Amino acid sequence: MRQKKDIEIQYDEIEYSDKMPKKRIKKSNKKSKKNKNPIKRFIIKLILFAFLIIVISSILFLGFKAYVFKKLCTEMFNNAPSIIYDSNKNILAKIGAERNRENLQYEDIPQNLIDAYISIEDKRYFSHPGIDAKRTGGAIFSYVIHRGNSSFGGSTITQQLVKNLTGDDSNTASRKIKEWFYALTLNSSFSKEKILEAYLNIIYTGPNIYGVQEAALYYFNKDISELTLEECAFFAGLNNSPNSYNPFTEKDRTEKITKRTKTVLYQMYDQNYISEDEYNNAVLQVEKGLNFKKGNIEESSNISSYHSDAVINEVISDLQKKYFITKDFATNYFSLAGTNIYSTVNIDIQSKLEKEFKDSKYILQSSNGTDTSQAAMVIIDPSTRKCSCMCWRSWRKEKF
Repeated sequence: MRQKKDIEIQYDEIEYSDKMPKKRIKKSNKKSKKNKNPIKRFIIKLILFAFLIIVISSILFLGFKAYVFKKLCTEMFNNAPSIIYDSNKNILAKIGAERNRENLQYEDIPQNLIDAYISIEDKRYFSHPGIDAKRTGGAIFSYVIHRGNSSFGGSTITQQLVKNLTGDDSNTASRKIKEWFYALTLNSSFSKEKILEAYLNIIYTGPNIYGVQEAALYYFNKDISELTLEECAFFAGLNNSPNSYNPFTEKDRTEKITKRTKTVLYQMYDQNYISEDEYNNAVLQVEKGLNFKKGNIEESSNISSYHSDAVINEVISDLQKKYFITKDFATNYFSLAGTNIYSTVNIDIQSKLEKEFKDSKYILQSSNGTDTSQAAMVIIDPSTRKCSCMCWRSWRKEKF
């Protein structure tokens, strides 16, 4: 027994000693291979470093875009025209004053109106993060199978607000991706109530009418708090195409209005916003005919001078460069943010110059009797380089 044990020990020792050189050789081979490929290792590290730089840069860029968008939207939610002043703080022009609009607080908006818009436009509004994945997926699928001709809408209320703010309604994939990003930014930056409040104050609701408060006056000559259930349903329905459901045009749109309003009411009933009795009573009123009564909407105008036009163009250009936004976005910002622009023009000098330019002595006929003269003048203080007056006139197209 003792002898057998000794043999086993010797066998184990031999087996162990036989394997050791092989392991050592293997390790030395790996080390030699690593030493032979320093360039390969350097390239791999360089690729990883470049990838890391791209990732960090992308995160910083997206963070900057989100910060800028939130900042601009906060100011655009004011929904007020911007004002250009002259050097003496006299008002030269109101940018965006041509819009008839009146802002509401969320708590002042009737619950039936909120429920109507959500039921027909975005039934998962209070649960999704700005993008409705289910609806978006359905829209993409419909778009693909119809080869780009699908009318299936995938935009949420948040996305529709983004479109109203940026002014970008191009039919491109890049635009849609940006819209998704901005919608997520809005949803993470503002409450659902604030987004819905801004949406209902800014949306186009009729001929030069923006927001549901002005719409209540235009269509029914009443305050929004006085709207009935069926009138709220009408408002949510016309959001699809306001001009197509305008009852004050020469074309009779009664059938179209009735059908659309009943569709909204059914969605409200189907989603348990209203009871069966409320639904039936509202449908009955719609079938009898909504009591449209055109309210007295004050027409706004915005007459600006040539100098004011130049100021507007320069401010819009500056906004584009500063925030890396499109011209449409910058223009919408200028019309909604309620900013004050102080120009160097002196309105007294400007008025005198415009009056002088109207004198007939400046009208010079050409030899062919068809072309007419043009005149222009700019007054600049050489010490400050401030422009105090800018005037131009063409006797074909009068503009100041």
